[in-house]
Amino acid sequence: MTGLLQDLRYALRQWRKSPGFTAVAVLTLALGMGLNTAMFSIVYGIILRPLPFADPARVVELADSSPQGTGELTVTYPEFQFFRERNSVFESLAVFTPVGFNLSTGREAERVNGLHVSSSYLHLLGIKPVLGRDFLSEEDSGNGTHVALLSYGVWQRQAAGDRNIIGRAITLNGNPYTIIGVMPANFERVVTPLSHGETGVWVPMALVARSIGNGENLAMIGRLKAGISFDQARADMALLTSEFRKIPEAHYQIGPEAQLDLQRYQAMLSSGIREILFLLLGAVGFVLLIASANVANLLLGRAVTRSREFAVRSALGASHIRLLSQLVTESVLLSIVGALFGLLLAHWFLQGALAISPQDLPRAQDIRLDVWAFGFTFLVALATGVGFGSVPAWMASKLNPEQTLKETATRVGGASRGRFRSALTVGQVALSLVLLSGAALLIETFRHVLLTDPGFNPSHVLSMEIWSSGSKYGSPTLSEARFYDQVLQQVEGLPGVQSTAAVAAGLPLERGGNSGLEIPGRQQPENCCDYRVITPDYFRTLGASVMAGRAFTAADKESSAPVAIVNESFARRVFPHGSAIGEHVISNEDRKVREIVGVTRDVKSYLDQPVDATIFLPVAQVPAGQSQSWEDWFPTHILVRTSAEPLALSHAVEQQVHAIDPAITVGQIRSMEEVRSASVSVRRFNMALLSLFAGLALVLAAIGIYGVIAYQVTQRMHEIGVRMALGAERQDILRLVLREGLSLVAVGIVIGLIAGLALTRLLENYLYEMKVMDPFAFTSTAILILFVALLACAIPARRAAKVDPMVALRYE
Repeated sequence: MTGLLQDLRYALRQWRKSPGFTAVAVLTLALGMGLNTAMFSIVYGIILRPLPFADPARVVELADSSPQGTGELTVTYPEFQFFRERNSVFESLAVFTPVGFNLSTGREAERVNGLHVSSSYLHLLGIKPVLGRDFLSEEDSGNGTHVALLSYGVWQRQAAGDRNIIGRAITLNGNPYTIIGVMPANFERVVTPLSHGETGVWVPMALVARSIGNGENLAMIGRLKAGISFDQARADMALLTSEFRKIPEAHYQIGPEAQLDLQRYQAMLSSGIREILFLLLGAVGFVLLIASANVANLLLGRAVTRSREFAVRSALGASHIRLLSQLVTESVLLSIVGALFGLLLAHWFLQGALAISPQDLPRAQDIRLDVWAFGFTFLVALATGVGFGSVPAWMASKLNPEQTLKETATRVGGASRGRFRSALTVGQVALSLVLLSGAALLIETFRHVLLTDPGFNPSHVLSMEIWSSGSKYGSPTLSEARFYDQVLQQVEGLPGVQSTAAVAAGLPLERGGNSGLEIPGRQQPENCCDYRVITPDYFRTLGASVMAGRAFTAADKESSAPVAIVNESFARRVFPHGSAIGEHVISNEDRKVREIVGVTRDVKSYLDQPVDATIFLPVAQVPAGQSQSWEDWFPTHILVRTSAEPLALSHAVEQQVHAIDPAITVGQIRSMEEVRSASVSVRRFNMALLSLFAGLALVLAAIGIYGVIAYQVTQRMHEIGVRMALGAERQDILRLVLREGLSLVAVGIVIGLIAGLALTRLLENYLYEMKVMDPFAFTSTAILILFVALLACAIPARRAAKVDPMVALRYE
């Protein structure tokens, strides 16, 4: 400890003597470690942080798995009942499905996310209400009981935290429910695979198990019995799946090749983003390696200036180990101070990253700097300090005291240090090229996605969410079609409005409803297709073309012949050998035989994915109960095409809605340009982070190249003087320095291209309309690095070319 304290005091004195060196080294390390800490916090919060359940490792998601991969993660109510009664590997099974509610406690109304859950749901998770009780099994049987659990946040907002709320009545979608409990704080933030955002209300599954989607679209989770392995559970579920298929009357979705597979619930929550997050964590690790290489170069240069000091210490009896421990202590202390500043940078970076993150980023509320982030930073600082300080310290400790004291300061070190510095430079260039190539691929992919035609014109279109559940138009006595007619007529009278429409079961560029269907005369039913309910001016308002046949009109009423419109993808898939116009389809939603009267241009639900087959139904021909069932998942959207800024009309449109029915809840109000931007938010987030890391890597690499070339010029100043005295021109010296610097860069580029071609294959699943071996991406990044390296080499090269030969000959 005495020796350690001496080394620490000596390191601090050295820092005071060289404040410039200290500041540059600390800031370089702070940048690398700060980015790593922030990225680790994101990965830990989304993927690694344990869920707030009892023994979360035993909680699994049961999903239909096929050779093509995991499907929609949903099961049916009959499946759940069958597996719950016959399995021998789970302590309990539970199902749930997300819905939306218009909630009113008599004080005010709000739209909240809800979950229909089986009575075993909370018990399975090991969660108890902080007030009141859990669901009883009898409340989740038969037709169910109208009881509800409130989230802590809703309890505070709607009842001001009144502890006497148990037993009181609330209204959900116009129906009375009795409050039986309040959930713990922050439990509303627990994400489910089928929904995002905060959950405000929990109600029994039996209320919807046989109505919404005919008991489909249910997520199923289970808690494994103690001592049961995944393999045992999978084998048991495979046997039960085979038995379930033998039940003729069973209504199920398991395909002929699928099995009910198990995945850890925590892994399921991040399944769509975990791979790219680990890739970004690896990318920011490259930035830290480049920063560490810069500091190692600084330490090597500093070791040269201190070589006489080390020689004197060695001559006075200091062992190699003693010198090595002193220098490593200095580098570790430098790294720890850099880490402290890095935590501040990590806080700022984390705030910026969350500001541009997608709205549906899973577990975003769990991303924060905490003790795990601090521990990670400390370990990284320790490893970095030992890593970048060991080689320079080892070289300094191995100096020959007698030889060193005889040599001039600029000649100390030999060829080994030069080779090591050159190797660091080559590595920096290679790592920078790998990051820049990956960023270029994502940037080009993002450009392709933005240039993709969505199938409609999003410019000057306003979209407004409305929820009619619980209003007078949410009942069979007054149809929603009548409400839409009234609203759209009133809105069309506003100044600047060109056309209006409404769409239920999903907005363009967002996930919508899906429905199975049949073709009369064909035995094999069609697979599920996208499903939309629209008003007559929907295509005109969106700016989407009807390619054949006609659009819906006011004549398509409940009393008229049932009709439908399909998109081009539907027509090509279902009727590949002829026109779809005049053909008939039967939707599973209402079992009506509908004539196809129009074929519309494909409108995308996802910009970066192929268009799914889609069927459109006129709102006037859809039963009220069917419309309300879709509203449990999807809001209806009022669309308004304007001649001016669409958001400027939002208040006026909302007033027209509430003038017709004040009980209508208005949700998000966005322009369709904002909807389009939100649809690519995940790609924008990934591209922005990797581009930031690549840009910083390039800057750090340029600094490293400059440092190495400047050091080499200093080391060879006497040689340069000799060359100039013998007749070398300034341009000859300039070419000499540039050639040596760019030769290192060229080697780094070659290594980087080879590594980039291998490592960027990890991005293959995130590319769109381009290949991972895109020549433009790799060529452009190589040229960029070469240009930056040329600038970095030019400064010391020009300095060397301007040196006076007499000064250079006397230089030591």
